Amino acid sequence: MKYNILFIALFTCLTTSIFSQNLNDSWQIGVGFGITKFNQSDASYIGDQYLFQVPTLSLTMPIGERFSLDGAMSFNTIEDVGFISNSVNYFSMDASFRYNFDAVLNKLAPYVFVGGSLVDSERKMTPTLNIGGGGIYWVSNTVGINPQLYYKHSFEGYESMRSHIQGTLGIVFKLNWNNSGTGGNNPNAAKHLGGCML
Repeated sequence: MKYNILFIALFTCLTTSIFSQNLNDSWQIGVGFGITKFNQSDASYIGDQYLFQVPTLSLTMPIGERFSLDGAMSFNTIEDVGFISNSVNYFSMDASFRYNFDAVLNKLAPYVFVGGSLVDSERKMTPTLNIGGGGIYWVSNTVGINPQLYYKHSFEGYESMRSHIQGTLGIVFKLNWNNSGTGGNNPNAAKHLGGCML
């Protein structure tokens, strides 16, 4: 009985530590590519249904235990990538307020976000309201793979842009500028999370 109680207490501390880590608690920079999709009725107006962006660039700044601010830019500097040919330009500057969930399996750091963009595609720049989500799978202490999905809503009053979906895939590098000892790369962080001192 005594060993069962000890095992349950140890297991609870370990699982609480694993699932209480916030892996997105440091500054991050990212580079990758994106694909934008308009619905069929809007594609004729924009000029393309699918647009390919490379590079996509991002910078993320933590502002609390769970929250981050993210800035990003998307360019379509390449017109033809084989499966997609861009006949129109697409440029976007994005700003997002991100909520970071606890780590999953000690490697995957999911998040959701809200924000806005200024999007330009052959016409004047147009603001959009964005919602979305993504995650970073940390393959090492400093390098992660970051898929992300936006829905960018363009209001009817702006005739130069249409609502669309943008998916991005990038590589993220953790900068560790302000690692405060609550998760991420701090090897002792898990020992103190969840009220367990192992």
